[in-house]
Amino acid sequence: MALTRGLDGEVTEEEARARTRQVEEARAGALVLAAQREGREAEAAREAEVDRAVARVVGLCSGVEEVGATLAFTFWGEEGALTLVGYREEGGGERAGRPLETEGLGRTLRHVFGEYVGRRTGEMVLTLRREEVRWAVDYAATRLSSRPTEARMLPVGTKGTPANTFLTLHETARERLRAMQVPTGGATQVVLEVRLEDSRLVGWELLEVRRSREGPGGGPRPLSPEGAGHLVSVLLPFTEGLGPRTVHVVLRAEHRLGEAEARGRVESARVERSPAALAYEPSWYRSMHEAILLRWREGVVEGSAWLAQKGVEEAAVWFVGGILAKGAGFFATKGLEWVPRALRREPEVAAGWLRTAVKRLSGEEKEAFEQLWRKVALDGEHALSHAERETLRGLFVRIEQAIQQLLGDTQKKSLRKEARKYYAELYPRFAEVLQKRSRALPIHHRRQLEHAHLFPDEDINAGENLAMVQLHVHNEINFLWGRFRQARPNPTADEVRRAAEVIDRNFEPWYHRVDDPPGLSKTVEESREAALRELRDRLIGFE
Repeated sequence: MALTRGLDGEVTEEEARARTRQVEEARAGALVLAAQREGREAEAAREAEVDRAVARVVGLCSGVEEVGATLAFTFWGEEGALTLVGYREEGGGERAGRPLETEGLGRTLRHVFGEYVGRRTGEMVLTLRREEVRWAVDYAATRLSSRPTEARMLPVGTKGTPANTFLTLHETARERLRAMQVPTGGATQVVLEVRLEDSRLVGWELLEVRRSREGPGGGPRPLSPEGAGHLVSVLLPFTEGLGPRTVHVVLRAEHRLGEAEARGRVESARVERSPAALAYEPSWYRSMHEAILLRWREGVVEGSAWLAQKGVEEAAVWFVGGILAKGAGFFATKGLEWVPRALRREPEVAAGWLRTAVKRLSGEEKEAFEQLWRKVALDGEHALSHAERETLRGLFVRIEQAIQQLLGDTQKKSLRKEARKYYAELYPRFAEVLQKRSRALPIHHRRQLEHAHLFPDEDINAGENLAMVQLHVHNEINFLWGRFRQARPNPTADEVRRAAEVIDRNFEPWYHRVDDPPGLSKTVEESREAALRELRDRLIGFE
């Protein structure tokens, strides 16, 4: 579309998009703020975050006996949220130290997490060294680094790990490591990748198993349950991150002569981000997803009730981000063309399109779409039954069909109402006058609602398609569109586009204005006649 005038001069498409981004940021920010404050105690959530971190670090230290052994934890801290991004353990030798009490270690760690890490933003490495009678604790900020995609900004107020997360990891580790064999008196190194999405385990792949030390001979020994348990203890803190990522794990299993089973310890674990997560990194989606997921993690009943209020129209960017990240399988559904094309645009553009697209569904269809997609986003696609998966595929097809159909009167009325509300958000300086002079200042759709079905992958209520005009100006514009519809009762998209360009060119001086612009060379009536002449010249048969 051409540029428009008014306000403080010309408004280009780029400026209109910038306003759209600002509105989406404000909406996302309001949702994040509500999730952080609504029914929650921020300080209590920070304390719970510290409690979990202390408990997990102390738990991993409890099984280390060798003097000189070191454990290094790399955290990203932000707004009191602690996200583990790396872990490493190095042995110190054969000599075991004396049994240690953990109360003193817990106090030290509580101070570190609560006062140092929890009040700063950035990456921090916590290093613990096993001494004869205590653990020596050191911590330091690393070099400046970019924020990891999985890092959280909102502390979670739960005290422990969700039972489902623990049980899934425990059962998977026990099953996958059951067949692992270690040579008698020898050692084996295992490299594996654990794929996570939010707190869910979505995949587990054994990459390599190799003997790092041969033994004196004899039958191979299985890995002890304690070894699998240690692996689970290392992985649990990684499940608190966000989005899709892979945890690369190196586990060392060693058999000591005279023992029935091999011991296992994780040597290292680090997060590897998926290319998809790195390629698609809209901050709004991440922030909104974390806010919604936060309520889910802090209590399914409360979380789901709060989440149920957040439909497509309020949380469109979150829905769009989730569809982009997880919707490849649904986009492969036969009959989809315009839906994937629309949703793969910039997040703020796709969000606006989705808001107007779902308005064309029935109330039951819209509710079903929101419920099923929330389930995919929060529990994973595997949580859908076969019937639910087919229903969701069918709803994507239904949207595809609906956006290519003529709008009904009720739908147009709803879209006009939303356009007026949205325009006031885009141009807050006009919000008061729009409310006071509602009938005198209509919002003009530059491409008409009557022709929205000819542009199925575009948002008819997009900022660049809206312009406030005076009523008498709108009447002249509507007269021209009425003549166009008479001449072209079944127009093509190109004909509508050319007609809109002609009308814009002649009426842009009145766009985004509450009064007549000064210094005009033509009146509104003269602009109407000029537009008529252009339409006759450009559209064959137009009278």
